[in-house]
Parts: sequence; C-alpha cells; structure tokens
Amino acid sequence: MATDTLPTTASQRTPPTMRVLVAFEDVRSSYSRVISRAIRELRQGLEVRSIVVEELERELVRFDPHVVVSSRANGTHPSTRRGAWVQIPTDDGLEDGERLARICLDGEHWRTDGPPLSELLEVLDETHERLREGTLSEAC
Repeated sequence: MATDTLPTTASQRTPPTMRVLVAFEDVRSSYSRVISRAIRELRQGLEVRSIVVEELERELVRFDPHVVVSSRANGTHPSTRRGAWVQIPTDDGLEDGERLARICLDGEHWRTDGPPLSELLEVLDETHERLREGTLSEAC
C-alpha cells in the first residue's frame, strides 16, 4: 500500500531536549539554585533539575541527565555514564590543587579553577551540539 509520507532523515528529527542535573550538599543548596537558575536563563530550552546530592543516585536513574554538575565525582557512580560531568569540589579542608574542578566531556578530561560560568556554558553548548548531531557518547 502506497503512503504519502516520506522517510524521516536525521536532519528532520527533533533533537532530544538536553537534561542537566545540578547536585550539591544541602548546606550548599544556594550553589545548586544559582547554577540552575543561570543555566535556565542563559540556555533556555534545556531541562534543568536542582537537587541535594543525597538524591543523586536516584535522580541519575530517574532523570537520566546528559550533563551533571555536582560536588561529587563521577567515579563514585560507575553504573551511570553521562555525556558530561562537572565536579566542583566544596570541601573546606582541601588543598589548592584539590580545589580544582574536574570536567569530563565525552571522555575528555581536564581540571580548571572554578569553573567560571562561561566555561560551564561552553561545556553545556558542546554537549548539546554533540547530542543534536547524535555523536554524544556516554564516556563520563
């Protein structure tokens, strides 16, 4: 039976909405709120959820984020891989070198001071671009 529909090409598919999970300790909940709000305002169209870090394990499964911004390292959650993970250490007793944020984007790792909001947005933009292209791996 003939139909009038054409096959859908990759360029015609609607790209998935990128999901971002922000998780910090309850005592640092202002970090989660500020980071989440900045992402929502500066990168509209992303689905952003802010939680306390104690809920992280459950939300990694339920929300299934493409990007995680957290005070926890991604190595503590080996069963759940992401396109990007930004760890921003918050422990007061850390040495200078331990205070550097750890960023993983599609398997590429680096450390940075901060990170400044501009660098966080660059990670989100690159992750989103790879997600739209269908090339985002879950190497983080």
